[in-house]
Amino acid sequence: MGWYDYFLENALGLPCDHRHDCPLENALSGDRFRALPPGTPVFCHFTLSIAEHTGICVGNHIVHLNGNGKVLCSSPAEFLARLDGANLATNIYYASTAENTPLALPAIATRARLQVGRNLGYHLLSGNCHDFSIACITGTSTHQNWRLHDVERAITRAFHTPDWQWRCWQGWSS
Repeated sequence: MGWYDYFLENALGLPCDHRHDCPLENALSGDRFRALPPGTPVFCHFTLSIAEHTGICVGNHIVHLNGNGKVLCSSPAEFLARLDGANLATNIYYASTAENTPLALPAIATRARLQVGRNLGYHLLSGNCHDFSIACITGTSTHQNWRLHDVERAITRAFHTPDWQWRCWQGWSS
């Protein structure tokens, strides 16, 4: 969990309803999942774990809303190297079942791809990367989703499973 969510949960009393721990011992390695299935939700930590940045994997690229409000289709390395390379994140995490199968739906990938190149605007608390990811996952946007927890709730609802978890995605870097 990033410092931002930690502050919101502890100082403001917002609920925490999903584990954020992402153990590397659960990492996928080798050729099994070099590219995640299209439509897999992903995230990386944002500089020094202050917050998280989310997107949708569409094979060997990730569609996400950048801080300037533009929807980009980036390589995993570009997704991690936000802020002109000043972001210190080194891992990308993907939503998976307890059996380590990536959670993915083709409709999620389609919704993400249709937004590439659009300028949707950006605001830290309404219309950020989390709201974009949720819109891709659910098909609707409320501009009220601004935490990783909101993305996690959308994943739980879309995939009808409360027992999923984040896993470290190693396959893209080999």
